[in-house]
Amino acid sequence: MEKSPPDIKNTPKEQQSSQDHLSAMIRDFWQQVKNSEQSLNELDILDIMKNINNLLYENQLDVIAEITVGDTKKHKILFTADGKIERFEYVIEISRQAPDLQFFEVEAFRQRINNVDTFVIKSKESSFSLGATDLLIQYKESCRKISIGIMFAKTVPENMIKQAETMALVYLDHLLGEYDFAVRVEAVDFLKIDQSATTIPANQFVTIFERSWKEDLKHTGIFNIQEDQWIVFELTDLKMLVHRNEAANSLLGHENYCYALNVIVDVDSKETLSLVYELEDAINFALRADEQGIHCQNSFSEGVRNMLWYVGNKQSVLQLVKQITN
Repeated sequence: MEKSPPDIKNTPKEQQSSQDHLSAMIRDFWQQVKNSEQSLNELDILDIMKNINNLLYENQLDVIAEITVGDTKKHKILFTADGKIERFEYVIEISRQAPDLQFFEVEAFRQRINNVDTFVIKSKESSFSLGATDLLIQYKESCRKISIGIMFAKTVPENMIKQAETMALVYLDHLLGEYDFAVRVEAVDFLKIDQSATTIPANQFVTIFERSWKEDLKHTGIFNIQEDQWIVFELTDLKMLVHRNEAANSLLGHENYCYALNVIVDVDSKETLSLVYELEDAINFALRADEQGIHCQNSFSEGVRNMLWYVGNKQSVLQLVKQITN
């Protein structure tokens, strides 16, 4: 008697359809850029930026293009979500699917500033500004990420506090880079100045942030080729049993494994559970074979098994899982 396949709640087919639609929009955008590359190259930087952003808008790609001088080519197109994490996928996929252009190179996300010691953010409404020594930072590990506390080392007028806090967040975004500030930072709090507190000037924080991320939290970005290291615990309030793979910890938050493949399956019998184990093993084997992804967590609650992997190329992984589940 042939076994019935397990009931997968979120099917790769549905996810694939959404991904195909995004890819089509991106493909159309890049074709238009490529067709007009010669004429774009003859414009000044502001007009290039205006034209490319118009093409993004026409193709319903809700991100922003900024133009700078290129490292290896004449211009660089930098795509940013302006801190909106729900649009990070657009930035990643637009950059990943970029064609080879003659005059333009492509970069995803605003990067960290190089001139930390001299970088200053100025208020548009007043003479108030924030520089590297005007922000004092405390940090701690929190939920496998880093939480930040900020103190102002200069006097902030009462009517400027909200604006100063906004400026400080923008400063951190430039200091850590758009991706790391959104993904690696758990929370940011503004603290009252405390002369006895141990703090770090903003211009020294990047080095400490990197060291804490890689050495203390062990998020090295190196794919762990060793065997999985599972720990088990129960969330009693949720009546949920959780298996977490510590071998996947090294890839948490890494830009090359920034997607989560989530497979949710109803388990109503031992036979179904056996089929789910087979499905899980097949996905694991396929993803690990060429380091496309790593199994990071399973949970079980009220007859539903939820399996989670960190993966890189969403399009190819969805196709792979679709083949396996078929």
